[in-house]
Amino acid sequence: MASTATAQSRVTSVDLNKYSGKWFVVASIPTSFDKDWNYITESYTVNKKGKIDIFTTYIKPKNAKEKSFRSKGFPDKKTNNVLWKVQFVWPFKADYLIEDLAADYSYTIVGHPKKKILYIMNRTGKMPDEQYNSLVELCKQKGYDIAQLRKIAQ
Repeated sequence: MASTATAQSRVTSVDLNKYSGKWFVVASIPTSFDKDWNYITESYTVNKKGKIDIFTTYIKPKNAKEKSFRSKGFPDKKTNNVLWKVQFVWPFKADYLIEDLAADYSYTIVGHPKKKILYIMNRTGKMPDEQYNSLVELCKQKGYDIAQLRKIAQ
């Protein structure tokens, strides 16, 4: 039986090896933690335990120096890797829901089951306006407050 979170996503399965690699954050409804970041990238690597090692880089406008941190992803196998828990600070874990994913893994929309946060990401950092607007509309249909959506400088 699929979880409620999976039922909210139009993604039915995520191949973690294809999902691995570098992603550029194109736009987000950020947390209070990352609200003023730009040039955000996230690199995902499947580790030996089948979990995800996440390496995030970003620049804050104040100091213009690149900063980074590591976190861990715990994909839920029962949801075919659509719902994850992500641990930024031990022992706390946050929900991570893959809302949409291109068939060729060129873009993804990562959100939250309660629609609190949202990240539109792709592999290049550049996204055609038509595609971006279509993804924003999809996010609106899914219940995200797109008035809070912020484009991220890349």
